[in-house]
Amino acid sequence: MALEPPQRSEPVSPWRDITALFGLSPPLTRPTPIPGGWSHSVWHVETVQGSFAIKEIVNNPQRWWAEQLSEAIDFEVRAWQSGEIPMAEPIRVVGSTDLLGTLGIDRRYRCHRWVEGEPCSDQPPSTRRSAHVGTIVAALARLNVRRGTTEDQLAWNALDAYDETVAEADSTGAGWAPTLAALEPHVAELRRESVDLAGRALPMMVMHRDIDPKNAATRPDGAVALFDWDYAGPRLIACELLDAALSFAGPSADADEGCVLSTVDAYNENGGPTLDFSDAAAPLAEEGFRWIMLNAWRALGHRGVSGDERDFAAAVVQDLAPTWPTSVAAERGWAQHLAASP
Repeated sequence: MALEPPQRSEPVSPWRDITALFGLSPPLTRPTPIPGGWSHSVWHVETVQGSFAIKEIVNNPQRWWAEQLSEAIDFEVRAWQSGEIPMAEPIRVVGSTDLLGTLGIDRRYRCHRWVEGEPCSDQPPSTRRSAHVGTIVAALARLNVRRGTTEDQLAWNALDAYDETVAEADSTGAGWAPTLAALEPHVAELRRESVDLAGRALPMMVMHRDIDPKNAATRPDGAVALFDWDYAGPRLIACELLDAALSFAGPSADADEGCVLSTVDAYNENGGPTLDFSDAAAPLAEEGFRWIMLNAWRALGHRGVSGDERDFAAAVVQDLAPTWPTSVAAERGWAQHLAASP
């Protein structure tokens, strides 16, 4: 089932004010919405100064969110300054060193120079493209931005809130409540794995955390450019590499082996630190589960979304929850296969 989130045709703030934040002229033509965004909205904007991608971010008043976004932006800047990763140039707010502009009380804006290329989401798996992705992960790992361990950096909110969320969904008569409830044995197993990971305090590094075809494009020179760094944060490098490899190899249950191995080989050939894939699957499984849970919370009305957005979130839960165990099994299988490889 192909799901497309409700799209905003216009931002909350006037375009003239948004472009002025970044020292740009008003748009020369009506900005074009970029499809696929769910949490936030992005437009392709033409100005006198050139073409840009401008993102409208729904503000979260919680302190942890601002801290996480700031850390992500700092990592993006470090990646850009390395000169090793094909990516979009981040544009600063005029008259400052900030990369995040604010208008009103509930919207923030980011701006990047537009990168010409073919969206990877429109392209079939390719060993050449996967090799480019592996090279990117190696470059990210070589930045060596350390951030805690699995003892203090693993996410627990979705796992902790599962039982309560299922009960609330059931009490409200949500049609997807039985689907979410059916995940209980898989959630229990994931909790046990996460407790084990936390107990071993494995070092974590700041990584992109969303290297996926929807966040990448193939430039005319064949290089893969990586976008949307706002989710960057602490992760096991092996989890980052496994996630990227599977994302560009087709559905995880039917991933193209040549593409997966091309990603890993390119990572190794380009100086990526030696990895053990034994623990790579559990954090990846948790992130997929957390996405299901985030949409469950939205569907229950806990994230200030509109009626259409609540309906879409409910459809996401109904679509993804039944397939999540299969994806997790595939991720574990690939992790075991790569861990056993010489």
